[in-house]
Amino acid sequence: MIELGVQQLNALAELADVLLLDGNRKHELIEFFKVHSETQFTFENDLCKGYFYYILGNCSSELYKYQNENWYSQDLINTVNLYQKSVYYLKKSNTERNLLSSGLTNLGNFLSSQGRCFCAQYYWDQAIEIDENPVAIIAKAQSLLFIGNYLYDDSHTRIHYFFANKLAREAMKNLDKLELEQKIPLQENGELYVFNKWFEQNYQNDDFKFVEEYKQKFKTKTEGRYLSWTAENKLFINDLNDVCIEEIVFQDVIGLPSILQKINTSLSFKETLVFHSSFDELRNEYAYARYLIFQASEIKEESSHFYNMTYSHTDDTLHAIDNLKTSHMKSAFRILYSIFDKISYFVVKYLDLPIGDHDISFNKIFGSNKNGIFKPRAELTESNNYFLHALFYILKEIERDSNSQEFFINHEKLRLAKIRNHLEHRSFRIVDDFFYRVNSELDFYNVVKYKELISRKKALDQSNSQNTKEYKDIEASILDKEKKAKYILEMPLSEFYESLMVLVKLVRNALLYLSLAVHFEENKRKGKEDKLVFNRVVPLKK
Repeated sequence: MIELGVQQLNALAELADVLLLDGNRKHELIEFFKVHSETQFTFENDLCKGYFYYILGNCSSELYKYQNENWYSQDLINTVNLYQKSVYYLKKSNTERNLLSSGLTNLGNFLSSQGRCFCAQYYWDQAIEIDENPVAIIAKAQSLLFIGNYLYDDSHTRIHYFFANKLAREAMKNLDKLELEQKIPLQENGELYVFNKWFEQNYQNDDFKFVEEYKQKFKTKTEGRYLSWTAENKLFINDLNDVCIEEIVFQDVIGLPSILQKINTSLSFKETLVFHSSFDELRNEYAYARYLIFQASEIKEESSHFYNMTYSHTDDTLHAIDNLKTSHMKSAFRILYSIFDKISYFVVKYLDLPIGDHDISFNKIFGSNKNGIFKPRAELTESNNYFLHALFYILKEIERDSNSQEFFINHEKLRLAKIRNHLEHRSFRIVDDFFYRVNSELDFYNVVKYKELISRKKALDQSNSQNTKEYKDIEASILDKEKKAKYILEMPLSEFYESLMVLVKLVRNALLYLSLAVHFEENKRKGKEDKLVFNRVVPLKK
């Protein structure tokens, strides 16, 4: 097995750059990517591993582009996974911050190209925080213009334009840090150049002072802390929360646009608003799960509560934390995961997809896997709805996909599916961070004993001693060990909280994509309606 260090990876990166820049060497780039993704390597450290995935992510993003591939292409999903693995290991190493910034930027760019505009901003923001990466600044500015074009609230569109212009002006100060190709949006006739001139002719910065000056009234201090926490973590179902955390974003304002529908006198008033009512339910369940996470964040790890003081607790040396903090976190996880199936039901009914109610699930609405190959549903094959595609890509981040090649599997994302499986069907315990390390990393004695059993079993296999009592006893011990070792999924508190925050952001973004997907479809329907179609204004409670 070949070991790769920084020196070898630098040479690999130089060769990859040559192939990437020369449009006439695509066949060589394909072969380069194929060879290095199929060869097993070892790495000196996490930095080298992250660097390796970064190089291959760049190659894959050039070979497989959303504009040229089918929206359901596995190659698009693999590219995202390569970049996410790169970012994971570069963060773990925490030594090459500039390389990490580049990895975050490229990941954001590729997600954005798939229509995942809200997911992308999370990564650009990190890159900008690291080294004010001008490429990330430009990409975020362009994304804000894209989002502004698809919003159905003109006031929000103008605010997006305001922040896009701020980013464009910031990028223009760093022109000397950019490659020739990267400067194009900022040069004369470039997208951001033209936008900047138009914006500054029509608006003044003072026109947007209300964004910072707006103040929300809180009934209690806890409410104020909750709303501030939500904004800081960018968890409001509000497109503006991706560009600011001021009090003006302290609302889950994104809902559904009015929906065109045929006149049907058999429908009651509530039935004509069934999709809006469903979206309200989704927002409510999301908001409740989000509040549970906030409550858990304010409860101390060692706290106790009377709710589970009614029975004696087993002293199993696991050091699991069974209190209100972890119970809130587990409940939030369950609720958030269940929202994906409800989104699926919404999509099926809204698009009139021919799927029976009992067959609806998040991993079935887009298509099915046949012989290890994903086949899209016929009704969606030619869909050009970016935001519907974005929901599909989120599915690919949370499902346990047995068809993916091991090299491309994003183990960090599959952790969500593993948690959910154990939480719902097996046993899942959240453990104190320190004792988790003691139990898992420092338990040398039992690990050695297990390895001795495995080694002895192999020796008996080689001597054809399978019928001996010793062999049967060893085999029974190994099976007993494996059964009980795999029964419970143990996870340190900090790791579970990190996974929970990943999940809540995915659900939040999924609700935003769902809203914009409906808006996209409604815009397509306009002009096609007949005389028996009407557009109902959505009534709101006071």
